[in-house]
Amino acid sequence: MSLQTIPSTRFRTEALAPDEQFEAWRERISVIFNVAPLEESPAKGFLAEADAFHLGELVWVRTRFAGQRFLRTPQQLRSDWLDHYLVQYYRDGGYIGNAGGDEVRIRPGSVSVLDLARPVHTHATAAECISLVVPRDVMDALVTGTDTLHGTVLDPGSAGLLADHLASLEHRLPLLAETQAPYISRATCDLLAACLLPSLENRERARERVEALQLAKIRQFIDAELASPGLSADDVCRALRLSRSQLYQLFKPFGGVRKYIQARRLLRIHAALTDPRESRSIMALAERYGFSSHAHVTRAFRQHFGYCPSEARAHPVETLQRYRAGMTFEHAIAAGDDGPGFDDWVRTLRA
Repeated sequence: MSLQTIPSTRFRTEALAPDEQFEAWRERISVIFNVAPLEESPAKGFLAEADAFHLGELVWVRTRFAGQRFLRTPQQLRSDWLDHYLVQYYRDGGYIGNAGGDEVRIRPGSVSVLDLARPVHTHATAAECISLVVPRDVMDALVTGTDTLHGTVLDPGSAGLLADHLASLEHRLPLLAETQAPYISRATCDLLAACLLPSLENRERARERVEALQLAKIRQFIDAELASPGLSADDVCRALRLSRSQLYQLFKPFGGVRKYIQARRLLRIHAALTDPRESRSIMALAERYGFSSHAHVTRAFRQHFGYCPSEARAHPVETLQRYRAGMTFEHAIAAGDDGPGFDDWVRTLRA
């Protein structure tokens, strides 16, 4: 009695009439993508093929197709609730496109990851690729930080290692018994995790660098606009084309963007009050930086520095010394320092 082989399917458009080929492909691939031909009319024919094997936890798929657009629109996301990842090794061809707001460019030999619960819009050349469909719970168990996976492109070394494995399965899977599928799936998952982790770490470092640059631009904008009475989070978002959620996430360490703006304004007032060349009254400075009354600025000033504005004006040297001696890390950031320096390290060093 022969063993049952791993479940598989096979699809070819070449067996159909030319004017039926693209629609047949569209219907077959619609489980994952909406597709559109790059040419206005594919009536002359559209060559595409797909071979798939079900490994239990994973689905392995090899596809070859003519140039086309692949889309997962917000409407499709809401209607199909597909919650998997697509790991793709492009043996030939590639695509350019947008994955969740980030530009992605794939060339032959590349391995990329797409989160199918997020929007995708790509223009693909004629290509051949091998893909893994990985359920979200499986991916979550493999690696942490899966929220950053969408649009990830593996580094060349990891991509080559995973590509060799996926290509070898093409020749082995038709000959293997169904009972071997769980072991093949587990080995593939372990290798996938090993290949993803370096790229995820690099992606996280890149994200941190991007956020640092964004934060620097925002802080420059806020400093330039501190005297604008209506300066708000919405003003920052409009000027720098950020979403409110992005802005709030960046300023979470400061207690929020509103608190940061007030801290910067208080520092401007403090600098003016301790400058012997500054003759403006406390109220004049308060009004310039958006405080509604003497009581308002005094209360905020005392909460921030531990003493009132009149003390800063009367005893500028002493209050400056008190402020610097009591400056917390949060105060240092709000004052424009990037973080503790050599003197801070020495001061806090434990033997």
